[in-house]
Amino acid sequence: MPNKPTPLDVPFNGCPPQGNGGDQEQNLLKNRSDEGDYVPVNFDAIARLTWPVTVQQKERKNWSAADKAKIAQYEGIPVMVEGYLAGSKESGAESTNCDKTASNMVDWHVWFVKNSGDGRNVSIVIEPTPRSRANHQWTLTKLKPIIAGKIPVRISGWLFFDPEHPDQLGLTRGTLWEIHPVMQIEVWQNGQWVSLDTAVLQ
Repeated sequence: MPNKPTPLDVPFNGCPPQGNGGDQEQNLLKNRSDEGDYVPVNFDAIARLTWPVTVQQKERKNWSAADKAKIAQYEGIPVMVEGYLAGSKESGAESTNCDKTASNMVDWHVWFVKNSGDGRNVSIVIEPTPRSRANHQWTLTKLKPIIAGKIPVRISGWLFFDPEHPDQLGLTRGTLWEIHPVMQIEVWQNGQWVSLDTAVLQ
């Protein structure tokens, strides 16, 4: 996708889109709030994407032009991917969200896998953010029966590269590529995809 949508970045609950420090270029991508024309993509197409190891644990301003170009080939594509959820949790304070700790101001970390029995070590981390969740009736409680019941999900959002966590590879993630922010969550019910907002879960 040579021409990717420009992120829509707006303040949220007093927090500017660039956050309050850290890698502000990265924060702007994490805090985008626009919907996209999501492209159906196979799980493995993301899980097997490579990246230059020289960007790991470096702020974007310190990436080389060549490394930036490699990441930019894929980052910012609006993707739609089918799979399963292997777990979820509320994250803590980070500069992206101005170091706030209220539940409506922290990201969720959700582990997204290809097969229902897969573990987090082969997952793609996906993150519903405060800005994306504000447009939905999502709760972590609502995700529990989806995880426990191994209900198929379809995730739509923005492909994003997070260089900060190579230490988690093979343990709690299979790749540094993420879907972040998550803009839509759908579940498979009665032979069709249903928005998590309206899905009836036991």
